[in-house]
Amino acid sequence: MATIPLQLAQRRLDTGNVAAYPDGSPVGAAMQGFGDELSAIAERFRQQKQQQDAFDADIIGRELNARIAHAEAVAVQTAPTDGSGLHDFMYGQLDPRSDGVVKPGLFDQIFDDTVAKVPEGERANFLAQKQALRLAGSARMAAQQHARRQTYEQTEWNKVEQIYTSSIAQSDPNDTETFEAIRQSGLDLIGKMGNPLARQAAEAAWRSNTAKALVQAMIAQDPRRAAEMLGGEAADARLADLTPDEKQALVRHAHAAAVRAAEVPAGIE
Repeated sequence: MATIPLQLAQRRLDTGNVAAYPDGSPVGAAMQGFGDELSAIAERFRQQKQQQDAFDADIIGRELNARIAHAEAVAVQTAPTDGSGLHDFMYGQLDPRSDGVVKPGLFDQIFDDTVAKVPEGERANFLAQKQALRLAGSARMAAQQHARRQTYEQTEWNKVEQIYTSSIAQSDPNDTETFEAIRQSGLDLIGKMGNPLARQAAEAAWRSNTAKALVQAMIAQDPRRAAEMLGGEAADARLADLTPDEKQALVRHAHAAAVRAAEVPAGIE
């Protein structure tokens, strides 16, 4: 299908090199009408082209969003366990004073590759969206990196806590110096965790868990004595972080261990 050049829409019939017809003559009126119709057709063509460009730009924008989402998902999946470098890999670094890009990221490559596909008439509007897309994506990746880091710290702390509490449970319960050294070492590591709420929760759990581990060591050594200490008014200060419910549960455990220890093995008189 033939198309009408856009420049034709910007002018009426060019009469500079053709014969002029008297105003009001049938031929002149016809030529005038033809010129008006041609201009209207060209205007409709321009509007149609503008609408098509807007549609194409929208489709390209949706494809861009899909590419960004896919790239972010892959970046999260392949990031280090602690999430380090995740944000900068995807969105680079900005100068906080000017919001200028100091170090481009994968987002810049994806966006710049996409811009070339955008119709020229829509390109300026498309480029104007880049900063907003960057800021939104930057916030997403920062949140992902922060969450990954928190999970990493909690996982690593759980490993350390397991090792420490097992060591206490198998140690001499009368060795207060070693117990306090282990407990303080754990508190020092907890103090380096980045999330204040996680630190608070970890510290409370650590004090309780080390006390429970100490009771396990006491029960292994002398279950009756452990039960008496848990139920006595002058309880060991190292057990001060146990709740009443925890103490009751440990007392029951100590009594059960004492009963088992007192049982005579079958076949032996």
